[in-house]
This record gives sequence, C-alpha cells and structure tokens, in this order.
Amino acid sequence: MGTLRVTQGLMVQRALNNINRQTRSLLDLQEQLATGLRVNTPSDDPLAARRAIDIRASIDENEQYLTNISSTGPQLQETATTLQTVIDNLQRARELTLQGASGTYSQTQLDVIAVEVDQILEAVLAEGNHQTNGRFIFGGTRTLNASFVATHDTDGRITAVTYEGNDEFIEVGVGSGVSVNTNEPGNRAFQGTQDVFQMLIDIRDNLLAGDQSSLQGPRLEELSAAQDQLLLSMAGVGAIQNRLERLTVNMEDSVLQLQAALSDNIDADYAETVLNLNAQSNAFSAALNAAARVIQPTLLQFVQ
Repeated sequence: MGTLRVTQGLMVQRALNNINRQTRSLLDLQEQLATGLRVNTPSDDPLAARRAIDIRASIDENEQYLTNISSTGPQLQETATTLQTVIDNLQRARELTLQGASGTYSQTQLDVIAVEVDQILEAVLAEGNHQTNGRFIFGGTRTLNASFVATHDTDGRITAVTYEGNDEFIEVGVGSGVSVNTNEPGNRAFQGTQDVFQMLIDIRDNLLAGDQSSLQGPRLEELSAAQDQLLLSMAGVGAIQNRLERLTVNMEDSVLQLQAALSDNIDADYAETVLNLNAQSNAFSAALNAAARVIQPTLLQFVQ
C-alpha cells in the first residue's frame, strides 16, 4: 500500500485552505448578524429559501387584495352616504306631499310647496350624478360621463330624466377566485321598480295643478315604493361593506401568520448567532496558529 508523501508545500496548502474555510464561515456568521437573516442566499439553505419564496408570494398576494379592499372603501362609503341623502330628501318630499294633500292649503301655498319639491328634484339629480375621484359612481361601468341627464322646459324646470349609464357592475378581486361588486348602478337605485325622478316631477306638477286626489293616492304609494327601493340598494352596499370588513380582518391575520412562518424559515436567532460567531472566531484563531507553525520561516527572517 502506497503512502502519501507529505511535503512542506502540501502542508502549507492545507493550512491555507483551512484558513479560507474558517474565514468563509466567519463571514457568513457576520453577515447573518448584520442582516438578521439566517438565509441570505439560496445556497445557505435551499429548502428554506424555496419555502421563503412561496411565503413571500402569498404575502404579496394578500397585501394586493388588502390594497384592493382599501381602494373600494371610499366609493362604497360615498355610495351609501349618497343613497341616505336621497332617502332623507324623499322623506321631506313625503312631508310636503302630505301637506299638499291635506286640503287646507290655497293654490298659492301649493305653488310654494311645488317650488320646494322642485328643489328636492334638483338635489336628487345632483346626488344621482355624485362623483368620487372624478368618476360618477352610479353610472355602472360608464363612469366618465354624467349618469343622469335632465330635460328642462322653457321655465327651467326638469320635465324628464334619462339614465346614461349601464347596469353593469365593477368587480374587484378580494381573494383567490373571489370578487365583489363595488358599485350600485343608478338605474337600479333611482329608476328600478319606481322612477324616483318622474315621481318627484309628478308631485310637483300635481301641486301646481292643485290635484289633491293624486297627491293623496298614487303619489304617496310611489313615495313608499321609492324609499323601499333605495333602502334595498343601500342595504346591498352595506352588506358588501360588512363583508369587506370581515375579509380585511381575516386577511390581515393571514398576513401576520405568513410573516411569522417566513421569520421561522429565514430569520437568524440572535443569541445563537452570537455564540456561533464567538466559536467560529476561536476556530479561526486556532487555524491561524496552526498555520503559523506549519509555515516555516524563510531565510530572509534570519537576516539581521
């Protein structure tokens, strides 16, 4: 059996390789301590690096969903607030209709009431064309132009209102394969079973004509139907808001759990890293001492 011939060059080379290996280990621990990460490159721990990539992708996905939910919040709130404003206006219109139907007012007084109803009509039209961030919220997916357009007579009074939007919903992804509608088309809220605008026009015209029988019958029934219609739309918006609130809480909890899992996979244990660094420093010093004994002095060191 042959023997390995140990030369001075071989001993020096092995000593240098050992120093390089100890230096790399020392640098790795110093980097872990500086970054706070146990895995700084895939080669540090391929399995942990793969898991970290998957976890980060899940975190990014959830954070994007949270951003989507956050961006829909203002429009949904504006929609709910606007619908409530319209309902309040219709409640005032009901009070005025009851006054006009009571039979205790003169035509001059009915004309005055008609003026206020006309102002309510204008206010409801303005709410129907409400904008958020420069977009009309009741136009369906047609958000760049006014949702409702009014026709006026020679006296400037509204005689008809037409819907210029569509009945499509704007969907936003809020989860994997999950989306929600973030708008309420105006034709559903304002001109569904009951046309709110035409009803107010009829109330105004009935007051101007002194038609108390119409005010006592059809108009009051239409007011009830209109309010129910708007309340239904408002309830739908509120249901979406509640759903998004629950989704936000659940998704934020999920992100926290994923971040904890990510930390478990790649974060360094500070105390353990410090201990390892101290041990590695000692090993490095030992390697230097061993190399100093192996590498013999040169002749130049003996020259006085």
